[in-house]
Amino acid sequence: MLIPETHHMPKRSIVAALALLTALAACEKKAKDTGLMAQLKQMADANKGNASGEAKSGDPCSLLDTAEVAAAIGPLASPPYHGTFKPERGSSSCRYDTKDYRRILVSVDWSGGPMAMKMIHFGRGLTDGISKAGEMKTGKTVLSTGDTLVGDWDEIAQGPMQCCDLHALRGDQHVELDYTGTRMTPAAAGALLNSAVKRLDHPLSVDGDAGIAMAEQNYALQAKDSAVNMCSLVPQAAAEEILGAKLSGPPQPGEAKTAAGLRSCTYKTPMKGNPQLTSTYELDLWEWRDGAVEFTQDQYTFGGAMHAMRKQFTGDTTAPKDTGQSPVGPWEGIGPSNGMGWEAVKGPYMVKSSSMGDKKATLDLLAKALTALGAPH
Repeated sequence: MLIPETHHMPKRSIVAALALLTALAACEKKAKDTGLMAQLKQMADANKGNASGEAKSGDPCSLLDTAEVAAAIGPLASPPYHGTFKPERGSSSCRYDTKDYRRILVSVDWSGGPMAMKMIHFGRGLTDGISKAGEMKTGKTVLSTGDTLVGDWDEIAQGPMQCCDLHALRGDQHVELDYTGTRMTPAAAGALLNSAVKRLDHPLSVDGDAGIAMAEQNYALQAKDSAVNMCSLVPQAAAEEILGAKLSGPPQPGEAKTAAGLRSCTYKTPMKGNPQLTSTYELDLWEWRDGAVEFTQDQYTFGGAMHAMRKQFTGDTTAPKDTGQSPVGPWEGIGPSNGMGWEAVKGPYMVKSSSMGDKKATLDLLAKALTALGAPH
């Protein structure tokens, strides 16, 4: 099964953790009563035996033709390569990058597929009450979007608490397609996944390790932004113009001693009407490579948490509606963040802005940061 890279683990949304904890708390008694926790441990232990040999059984990059991938998600920036977040030789996942910084991942369990699917069912049983991810059926699935997917699989399911992640089982093999952050519809993703499933018996002659060299070059270019100084991108003079007030002191980078500290910047001004108090604004470069992925999953999880809270306190079980009324700015997508502010994505970047101050000023700081990231720096 696809395991998230440790790169992402420290940056998982607090809202995501709250949503999962809500689900786990709600199901804790049921799990104890039915022995589900023991079943999960058994499944995890059994799956360990497959993990070390997955990539040796076949190449996950051999299941899709690059032309059909490009037709689905846009022109590719490089050949497909092994890895999830970064290039990794021998990985059981294949990554396809687009020129506009989107990506899909294809991951394969060449054996032990039923066990992988069983773990997905277990996770769905814990989280579906929150995520409303649709009902699972053999041979097809009805998604929360209303789409019905049919293909050459024995079974298909969405991943638990995942926005855009499909798992297909055929015989003893399990294929996962993670299309988070792309512009694909569930129906289009299902069609692409079906293409991969149909090639399990007759894979293409593609070597995912052959694309590693170019992928490493592209990754190194993007990785330079992992050490960007946000306080330099939005310096004191620019911040004061946006906030309409003199700062109480120079912009302050984050406390982390590594480059992560530079990716955060705090601005403080005397509070309007009460200069003895302070208004605080913060900018964070949350993602410098897979901004669209992080943003899409964040917004999905945020919506799930809001659904859970609404259900808990009001009994309302209806899914939230998207009004389509988002602030206009230099971003490709924008939504609420878990830090009393906003998060927005542009290209490879996702930036968060938060404050206990003026909402418009918070948005203007966010717009300035994203514009500066898009310019040479």
